[in-house]
Amino acid sequence: MNPLKKNQFIPPELAIAPPFPQGQAQNLILREVNLDCNSNFQVWSPQTNSVLLPVEASLLQSDRLRVEVICSRLVWLFGATCSEHEDYLTAKQKLLYNWEDIVNFASKYNFRPNALDIVFSPQLIRPVYSHNTKQPTHWVSEPPCWEIFFLQLKSVSGGIVAETRPKSLSIMIWTGQPIVKSA
Repeated sequence: MNPLKKNQFIPPELAIAPPFPQGQAQNLILREVNLDCNSNFQVWSPQTNSVLLPVEASLLQSDRLRVEVICSRLVWLFGATCSEHEDYLTAKQKLLYNWEDIVNFASKYNFRPNALDIVFSPQLIRPVYSHNTKQPTHWVSEPPCWEIFFLQLKSVSGGIVAETRPKSLSIMIWTGQPIVKSA
């Protein structure tokens, strides 16, 4: 074994997604997800509102274990916050460092995921509005983060759809602490 591979947080054999088995995927996108400024990993993601072909759904399901290992390593290193609130900044959250705790969070809502997706977001500065006004009440600086999406593949007429967990549930791996300031 190459000694360099042991020193990489995500080994090269985990960083590369399996190839699409037949020609080109029609409803999946192969994305590069940043890990740091020098490395990334690949993940197959369903296109928004697409109906997957059986071969595409099969690829997502068969690649779940590889993506889960990557997610579990990120959770182990940084910890993850799981929130049931639409505005996750208002929730009192503790960091979870065990992947099984994350899976239990997703499954306690009768959600049976069989595929995973993960998205990296760079630093973001955004306004927070009150319910009564169109003026921002606060500004939030969010550090770079990864958001994990548990997907449940379901048969529909014409193919298979990848349903995500309810929008109010979020699983975030932050690289730092969000900062909230009054406007």
